Amino acid sequence: MNLKGTLLSALLLALGLLNYVGAQDFHLTQADRTISFLNPAFVGTYRGYEKLTLLNRNQWIGSGTQFLTSYGMAEFTAGRSNQKNRAYAGIAAAFSNDVGGDSRMTQKSFGINTSGHIPLAKGHWLDAGLQTAIQQRSADFSKLLYYSQWNGSSLDPSVFSGEENDFANFAFVDAGLGLAYRYEPNSRGELRDGQWSIQTGLSIQHVNRPRLQYNTLSADRLYQKFVGFASFTLGLNEVSAMHISLTHLRQGGHNETMLGAMYRMQLLGSSQITNEVSTKYLTTGLYFRSSAAIAPYFSIDFGAFDLGMSYDADLGSASAAYRHSIEVNAAYTFTKKSAFKGNRLR
Repeated sequence: MNLKGTLLSALLLALGLLNYVGAQDFHLTQADRTISFLNPAFVGTYRGYEKLTLLNRNQWIGSGTQFLTSYGMAEFTAGRSNQKNRAYAGIAAAFSNDVGGDSRMTQKSFGINTSGHIPLAKGHWLDAGLQTAIQQRSADFSKLLYYSQWNGSSLDPSVFSGEENDFANFAFVDAGLGLAYRYEPNSRGELRDGQWSIQTGLSIQHVNRPRLQYNTLSADRLYQKFVGFASFTLGLNEVSAMHISLTHLRQGGHNETMLGAMYRMQLLGSSQITNEVSTKYLTTGLYFRSSAAIAPYFSIDFGAFDLGMSYDADLGSASAAYRHSIEVNAAYTFTKKSAFKGNRLR
């Protein structure tokens, strides 16, 4: 590794350390696609029975080191039937794994989200949810290079650095809660010309402010994260719709806002007789982040299976150290029949 590359890695490591020591979380551009992770009230609000979601983010591409975030969730519903205006419950098992930099600073979590959904009137729903998880933090400083390892011409990993790898691996219990409201005029999920739907919610993550014991000398507490979310979808005609989403995150002294604007076009309609042919959609649009980043988005929906990708281009001051990130999501929803029982949604 040359000196320039080493300095850049050191800068990125410092930024990563500030993120951890400041007790912050990682972030995802496609917040509206993973809203059940940020607000447990949205667990089970999709159309269908079970849903599996996977997402992977490769951040700071070309920086000389890697920052990878993986997320997954399996959602289930209980009590949902052909009676559209009937209360039901949702439950989800979720995991996340965030690894950053040469020090392999890692956040792992596994948790259970539960939700309840009560009909207020035809198409109007009140949703509430709870989130519990076990998180683990770890790091490995043995792969880092220090200026004390300079041998006169380059940084030499074989030279004793004099530094100790005293990062304490630890785990803790985490909790969160959320509340949401949504209006869905069409139970099939397909908006006709002029029809519209909305979703909005508030949530608090890390309500118990877990203690973070990075080493034997110091400790910190994880800041509570406040999440506000709203989305609006308008049917333009029989085969297309416009979708707008707004997500605001506040954690400690950090604030971030993400705006998404998407155009969705129907490629193939479902069969009105047998209901065996699934509707297919193509979605294109942009995400805008308050930290001066823009991310084009593209996805194709094959009915039960949805695959999408966004590409972040950072335009702000951080672009001097990195500029590009790629985020890919995939989801499969059992829309017509539960994987565990014979009921069907119509």
